Amino acid sequence: PRPTPPHRLIQSQCLCHRCPCLVPLSAMPVEDIQVQSVIDCQAGPQDVAIDVAAVPDPEKKQAPQSRLPPKLCTLLRILGLFACLYCFLLGLDIMGVAFKALGGKGAGKLFAITDNPITGLMVGVLATVLVQSSSTSTSIVVGLVGAEQLSVHNAIPIIMGANIGTSVTNTIVSMGHLGERLELERAFSGATVHDMFNMLAVIVLLPLEVIVAAFAGHGGPIYWLSKVVAEAMLGGSGAEATFTSPTTAMVEPLANAIIYKSKYVIKALSMGPPAKVSIPGAADANVFCVSDAMLSVWKHIDESAVSALQACQQQVAAAAACKSESSCLLDADKFYVDHAEHAQILKSGLLASIGDVGGGVVGLLISLALICGSLFVLVKLLHVLVMGSARRVIMKATHMNDYLAMAVGAVLTFVVQSSSVVTSALTPLCGIGVLPVEKMLPMTLGANIGTTFTGLLAAMSVLTSASLQIALCHLFFNVLGIFIWFPVPAMRK
Repeated sequence: PRPTPPHRLIQSQCLCHRCPCLVPLSAMPVEDIQVQSVIDCQAGPQDVAIDVAAVPDPEKKQAPQSRLPPKLCTLLRILGLFACLYCFLLGLDIMGVAFKALGGKGAGKLFAITDNPITGLMVGVLATVLVQSSSTSTSIVVGLVGAEQLSVHNAIPIIMGANIGTSVTNTIVSMGHLGERLELERAFSGATVHDMFNMLAVIVLLPLEVIVAAFAGHGGPIYWLSKVVAEAMLGGSGAEATFTSPTTAMVEPLANAIIYKSKYVIKALSMGPPAKVSIPGAADANVFCVSDAMLSVWKHIDESAVSALQACQQQVAAAAACKSESSCLLDADKFYVDHAEHAQILKSGLLASIGDVGGGVVGLLISLALICGSLFVLVKLLHVLVMGSARRVIMKATHMNDYLAMAVGAVLTFVVQSSSVVTSALTPLCGIGVLPVEKMLPMTLGANIGTTFTGLLAAMSVLTSASLQIALCHLFFNVLGIFIWFPVPAMRK
């Protein structure tokens, strides 16, 4: 059918359309377009050419174009990447100090709920669904483990839950195909590939971890494998880092200006009070055996107060009861109470003036804002910089071997720093039929491996044996899951 007057057609040199597809001239200012000739539709239906790009939408405001040169925009984005990375590492450093300030005053009991592996799994799922990023949740877990507020054994189920939680994002993306039944079926199938792999890996590995831990006393295969590798990387059993992390050296000056802890007060609290020696016939005597290691920590807190403690010269029996590597001191419990239990953990910095609890809470909020905000902006910047090229690589990966496609998924996620972004970019391709579900699986598994780099980066910031171990647990969980479910075609399907 022909449009009724006063509709007129603009003839140019781009795309061919029928009359009903064209816009009436009365709906737009004529000066905004280049008119070559005007004809009337009353003459009958005909094909005319219209430059669609030249016709502005009257109801849509045109986005202002950047006046900066493209090279300068790219340079600014790269500088933004480094700034986001710095803020991410700064947030991790502040979070570790904040949790130590809170944990030193008993707030560490808040994490007792994770003693149950199922509860820990649900905490990981919920936390990742809320922040929509497994990178963020695993980085926070690494920070907690590095601050000694969460054990590696209890953190493993949380890491598994984070893997399940991150698969919600691309499932939501698949809902964008609701208008087309066939596309929705394909897109939802591609999205749930991520869900199913993570759930099946948890179904196998979490019970195995719990059962082996019940016999071994600490953990299962993932725990012991990561422990061995972490100790080998740090050079010895239970050793801490033998060198200063370069990332720590970069962020430490600013972090210390915001919040700075007294590590010796924390060490004194972790060692506990000195052991009291009972003397026959003198039950009320305040005689204590203080180990040399404890005494060394006390001297760093207040050397003059330690020097003022009296030795057990009169209590010969008490002095004999102390071991060779201990000192017999009078009223040592008073020093512990005054200089450890009642001492402020936050030694200096902007937040030290509001106390341990107040400074710890404010520091925790600042750190969470820095971590979440920096990762969000980091992903957006990387998306702008590399996802155009990444999509071309994804299209080539559809014709690759499955293991090469897995490597492509891992590299893309390593570069973009978000498995959610990569899998969400793959889901629409599944919906339109360009990417088969059979190829979606290996690329998703590669994305799972690539996202573990963020946890390893967080571990490098803290650089303790426990933090490195839990970051490796995230890697080995995904690798073991792939070994179980992917190589055998029958298991894969």
